[in-house]
Amino acid sequence: MKVEENIALAPYTTFRIGGPARFFAVAKSIDDIREAVRFANEHSCAVFILGGGSNVLVDDAGFDGLVLKVELQGVDVDKNEKEVRITASAGEVWDEVVARAVGEDAWGIENLSGVPGTVGGAVVQNIGAYGAALSQTLTSVEVFDTRTNDVKTRSVGECKFGYRGSIFKEEEGRYVVLTATFVLSKNPAPNISYKDLKARFGDSSMDIRAIRDAVLAIRAAKFPDLHVEGTAGSFFKNPIMSRADADALKATYPDMPLFDMPETDGVKVPLAWLLDNALHMKGATVGGARLFENQVLVIAAKRNTHARDVKELASNVQKKVFEELKIEIEPEVKIL
Repeated sequence: MKVEENIALAPYTTFRIGGPARFFAVAKSIDDIREAVRFANEHSCAVFILGGGSNVLVDDAGFDGLVLKVELQGVDVDKNEKEVRITASAGEVWDEVVARAVGEDAWGIENLSGVPGTVGGAVVQNIGAYGAALSQTLTSVEVFDTRTNDVKTRSVGECKFGYRGSIFKEEEGRYVVLTATFVLSKNPAPNISYKDLKARFGDSSMDIRAIRDAVLAIRAAKFPDLHVEGTAGSFFKNPIMSRADADALKATYPDMPLFDMPETDGVKVPLAWLLDNALHMKGATVGGARLFENQVLVIAAKRNTHARDVKELASNVQKKVFEELKIEIEPEVKIL
């Protein structure tokens, strides 16, 4: 494993902005990870685990530590008449794993089509979209524990999955995800609870490939083109409230939809709806950063935008939401 110094991080993130890493290394094996951890300990520096860089905003000053880009590869598929078990390495592109599952007619993660990033990042974040969450089909995660320097297998319960979170996010830097195993059903189980999917399919019969295509089309219409400008997708988490508090807010905004959560108890309040309809913030800008026209929960950044512009815009949103709605919101994106 080669450790490099002063490496620009912008090309390794979907925001395409931010400063350099003091140290940078690529891990293609468990031995590489062990060597990287040993290097970080010898140099008394923090370690940040990087996957596809799709949920990261790098500060303009960069990161004064070791960025370890995990590129472990490999997908194993075991199937029978009832289910398909897929074990994917952390460095695999998440959407390619979804495409593999769809090709096997294996139901459970098709609604997560098009989510950028790697399998490892998807696990850490417990990605969710269009009424589905990764933790609903995950059965176990293999990790490298940097404290004990060994490999462990964690059950779903041990992963402490929640809304856009997990033990791997809570104890950042301790665990490096190596593989994730999913059990998917061969029996058709379409999930069209999300309103845009329901509008497309109604009560008609649904093919798994049609659902994947629909999800990809919906995402393409709502998110910036990464070939043109940078983004990390939805910048903020949606607020999770008790049913009583959510109903009280809905009394003020009766047209606001509410969503039950697949990942946790409580009710998801759509922040995008509030930013657009209650606070009228669509299109708000700071420098080269703006709230995206097609999905106000997304911050888009023009090329060569400063990370400080994105952070200031995010801070403005948080402040306005709290001042006018008395709701505290937090970023979904990791600010490095």
